[in-house]
Amino acid sequence: MKKVIVLSTISAMALFATNGDNLIGLGGKARGMGGVGIATYFGAENALSNPALLSKSTGFEFDFGATYFSPDVKVNGKTSKADTNMIPEISISSKINDKLSYGIGMFGSAGMGVDFRDEATISNARTNLLLMKIAPAISYKINEKFAIGFAPVIQYGALQISFISSNNQVGNGTSDDFGLGYEFGGAYDIDKNSRIGFVYKSAIDMKYKDQISKAGEAFMMTLSDHLEQPEEYGIGYSYNYGNYTFAFDYKKIKWSDAKGYKEFGWDDQNVYAIGAKYEACGSWYSIGYNYAKTPLKEQADPRFNTFNYMMFPATAEKHYTVGYGRKLTKNLTIGLNIVYAPETTKTVTGKNGMSNFPIETKHSETSSTISFKYNF
Repeated sequence: MKKVIVLSTISAMALFATNGDNLIGLGGKARGMGGVGIATYFGAENALSNPALLSKSTGFEFDFGATYFSPDVKVNGKTSKADTNMIPEISISSKINDKLSYGIGMFGSAGMGVDFRDEATISNARTNLLLMKIAPAISYKINEKFAIGFAPVIQYGALQISFISSNNQVGNGTSDDFGLGYEFGGAYDIDKNSRIGFVYKSAIDMKYKDQISKAGEAFMMTLSDHLEQPEEYGIGYSYNYGNYTFAFDYKKIKWSDAKGYKEFGWDDQNVYAIGAKYEACGSWYSIGYNYAKTPLKEQADPRFNTFNYMMFPATAEKHYTVGYGRKLTKNLTIGLNIVYAPETTKTVTGKNGMSNFPIETKHSETSSTISFKYNF
């Protein structure tokens, strides 16, 4: 029983922002429209959603902002104290000539952990993972309708796992690592009002020395310290009608092929995002919705159920978003958005001997982003 409880501490090997451990959108305007961005032009922040859209740049643009992320995780009635996180974002884009544009995006892609240090039934566990992506991007306009884009991606990650096992402290501080990947995208203007886009993001392997493996030793499991951010691919569509913009994105996140996640039985995710925006008189208003079924499923090994449902709260599924922006001056715009994920309740009942005891996980999220855009 004690070893099963200790297994839950490995939950730190990922952060659960929304779609698994991914934020639903990278950038304030995207998050205000349900996380779309594969076919919808937002400016410099497209460097990480679809670099091909940087071809729409008309001058120099600088975006910066921060997201205040507040998850509420309860496991069998115990509340995690890790309930506030700040996630930064900075992006720049500019047009080189009629064919070439460039940009760079620096985004915190996850920022959450769990803190049960006062809960002996969950081994006083404290966990934290930080993920940051940096992507210098370039786009090339093949003709007036079609553009492609490419971005090498540098990912920084830091992971900490600590808990008490048999009255002994387990944990060796924080481990960090850098990983490399890439993104490729395309955008095609069907006509002056509608556009389709596609994007591919490679997997990025990370290794956090003596974190996951040392936690596994506490309950006699041999686990790797590798934790790979999975590959993704997606398509999107946007349509402009007067002052209105409507957009829809679909993407696939391949958790089942990623090191670390596949060992714990994660399913792939199909992510659906839809958004609408109205813009007039120097202001814009947006709404959106994002849905992805949780990648977790009940496992035959009860230890994996404990890991996934007690301390690995990747259970948020529905997300409702609103956004607002306004020009403060000719060159400066402010944007605000709120994302709300209503509470989900997932229960492993222990039927058919698939868990040692019932586990009930409740998980909800609220986040707000403020961003500023300067262009000339």
